[in-house]
Amino acid sequence: MRTDRLPAIMDPQRWRNRATTTRDALLAVAALALGYLLWRAEAFFLGPGPVDPAWLVPPLVLACGSLLLRRTRPLLGLVPAAIAAAGDMAAGPSLLPVLILSDLIYNATLYGSARAVPWLTGGGYAASGLAALAVLVRTESVRDALLTAIVTYPVLVWPSATALMVRRHRERAERAQRRAGAERRRSVMRERARVAGDLHDIVGNHLSAIALQSTAAMATAPRDNEKHLTALVEIRRSSLEGVDEIRRMVAALRTDGRGPEPASASLDLARSLMERMRRLGSPARLRTVGTPAELCQEVETAACRIIRESLTNVLRYACGAAVDIIIAYLPNRLEIIVENDLAAANPDLALGGSGFGLVSMGERAARVGGRCTARRRGDRWRVHAVLPLNEAGRGPSELSLSGDWLS
Repeated sequence: MRTDRLPAIMDPQRWRNRATTTRDALLAVAALALGYLLWRAEAFFLGPGPVDPAWLVPPLVLACGSLLLRRTRPLLGLVPAAIAAAGDMAAGPSLLPVLILSDLIYNATLYGSARAVPWLTGGGYAASGLAALAVLVRTESVRDALLTAIVTYPVLVWPSATALMVRRHRERAERAQRRAGAERRRSVMRERARVAGDLHDIVGNHLSAIALQSTAAMATAPRDNEKHLTALVEIRRSSLEGVDEIRRMVAALRTDGRGPEPASASLDLARSLMERMRRLGSPARLRTVGTPAELCQEVETAACRIIRESLTNVLRYACGAAVDIIIAYLPNRLEIIVENDLAAANPDLALGGSGFGLVSMGERAARVGGRCTARRRGDRWRVHAVLPLNEAGRGPSELSLSGDWLS
């Protein structure tokens, strides 16, 4: 039996590293108390000849002490348990140390080293046979020898055989689980490859076509029409940036997430996005509250993506409307508010959408331990994100800046 195939629940190193549990300590105390009560009640069998019942106490204490090792070092616990059982048999027996030995054999077979399992099982058979042989030599009675073998079998062999069956069953279940997990990973990789192919062939190719067509349009557009040239330049720039993002995503999807990650974004991008908004005819203003602090990459990327999606929605649904962006650095969180005027929007320039962008903003905030809401407030549309300031995965405070002050 190979140790590298053991499931985690039977990993010997894991059990060795565990401290004695309170449950085992209580079990040892309870066994000692029970043994003491049985000893006081003289519920034991004295062997031939005058034997002082007090000799039953040391084996009892030693056997109960071995219970402290039943989970952490069951193989080591077998040594004092076996000594206690042998001493108890010679002096009484009171049988409780024998039952404790049986429990230690079960735990050692189930959780001990894989190399020791054959020795425990074979040793149980050997010990049972030697005990029967000793009785046969001493009494010359085949009947007594057979009875000894029958009595010692449930104590020395049965626990090990039962634990071995449980261990093999768990190993088979673990192997089946690993095979199922490997198949699930292969299915996920096939689906990721399909999605990557669709992204490259459909979205990437369309964006590349837009970039090429805008480049051609720039070459033939009248030079005196600055507004049209500016729009073409922004179209080309946006499409090229989209192509780069698609390439990174395709690379990450095809390499099980171990390839190049999508480029991390910086909040400095908010200013360049605002400049682009202005050039496209949507007045944009940025306000920073508090002292800018260094953000971890996950939080900064989420903040930038939320700002970008918010500005994209303005261009999609309210092109020409004024946009206000507020980035507030508070003691334990980062708050972002993006508002735009709905009344001044040109409905003829509005584009349809699926609503997935709003869902994506909420998911991005939740992944770093924050939250993001988007709703209409009067004649304005507001996106409000609250993110942890420095530590990803830390939930935001329930306190936030008042909407009136921020607006």
